[in-house]
Amino acid sequence: MWAKSHRRCPNFQARSVHVEIDTTLEGTVIKHWIVVADADKANIYATDELLEKPEVALKLHMSHGKVHAEDAQGAHSTAHLPGAGGDAAHASPHDAAEDKFARAVALAMVGAFKQHSFQRAVLVAPPTFLGDVRRYLDTPTSKAVVASIHHDWTHMKGRDLFDRVRKELPADAGLH
Repeated sequence: MWAKSHRRCPNFQARSVHVEIDTTLEGTVIKHWIVVADADKANIYATDELLEKPEVALKLHMSHGKVHAEDAQGAHSTAHLPGAGGDAAHASPHDAAEDKFARAVALAMVGAFKQHSFQRAVLVAPPTFLGDVRRYLDTPTSKAVVASIHHDWTHMKGRDLFDRVRKELPADAGLH
């Protein structure tokens, strides 16, 4: 999986993630996140408005009830999130793990948005998981999500991924 590092990912605390990649376009700082996730892994890319300079900002994956994170510098961190309440408390262990990971992805997005790490975000995930992540987003972060793409593209990388995302974006998303 990921190479082991002796450094911890200092900004992953299960409540927040701070990753900042700035690109300047006509004097204005533009920051976008493309979150590509499924029930047990997420690749979060920071990119410019044209989706032409994507960089991995954060990788998350779920293993043995814990969320593991790797930031852009290769630092690793692990967080244990307590079990979810409500309907998830009565779900199967698999469903509870998916719910926990959806919450972790949402918390990473909320923390990063509060720290101004991105202005707009695009969520790419299978429909059910996409709904789970959106359920855990706070209102300001939810408003920053300019598009939701209902596909599992976690296996895609690089230019292929961003070409597909670009084709799926609605014209009013503010990204091209």
